[in-house]
Parts: sequence; C-alpha cells; structure tokens
Amino acid sequence: MRRLFENYPAAERAYFEKTKIFPIMHLVVIRRDIYEKHPWVVQSLYKAFILAQREVYEDLRETAALKVMLPWLMWHTEETEKVMGRDFWPYGLDGNLHTLSTFLRYSYEQGLSKRQLTPKELFAPESLESFKI
Repeated sequence: MRRLFENYPAAERAYFEKTKIFPIMHLVVIRRDIYEKHPWVVQSLYKAFILAQREVYEDLRETAALKVMLPWLMWHTEETEKVMGRDFWPYGLDGNLHTLSTFLRYSYEQGLSKRQLTPKELFAPESLESFKI
C-alpha cells in the first residue's frame, strides 16, 4: 500500500483551499440502547472531547517546552491555522456543516443513501447545544 499523492500535504491543502473541506477523521457513535437509557451521556461525552481538544490546542501553541518532538511544530501549527483557522478540527454540527452537507449529497447522488439526509439528522438533539468554556 502507498499514498495516492506523493506530496499529500500540498494536495490536501490545495483541496481544502478550493473546497473548504478537510475530510472528517473520526465519528463518535453511541449505541441507541445506551442513548435511550442515559441521554445525558451525549453531553457528557461531547464536553469531555471539547475539553481534551482545547488542552491539545493549548499544547500545540506552547512555546516554552514543546509537548511533542517535532522540530518545526510551531511553524506547522501557525501554517495550519493560517489556512484553516484556529479550530482546525471543529467538533459538532456548526463547524462541520459544509463538509457534512457535501458528504451527504455525494452519498445520495452515488446511491449510498435512499434519501438526501441533512447534517442535523446525524446528531442527537442533546449534542446540538453549544458547549462553551
């Protein structure tokens, strides 16, 4: 197995600059029986992920002592933020609306889904409430 594009960072950056889409890397799914029994788990899990993400963002911007051994970490972080903004891995519906809308349209157009879904349909109602620190 090998990469499709040799210089994949340049290809991914060009695609993002053209479309404003950077493919979502992961999804969190809660089994329906757990959700129906304990609907509070949605907000608790979302809050935990947001707090963890904010810690990582702070670590990436810490210049006194780097948290990871990447020689040009600050340059990479600054360059990523220049292209994608400070929240380059947005969580929730609002930050992913464009990407999810496009994905769902492709899914429908290619016959993978029987009807055109909306991004909001992918989220438990409890996860739509904004969590701010």
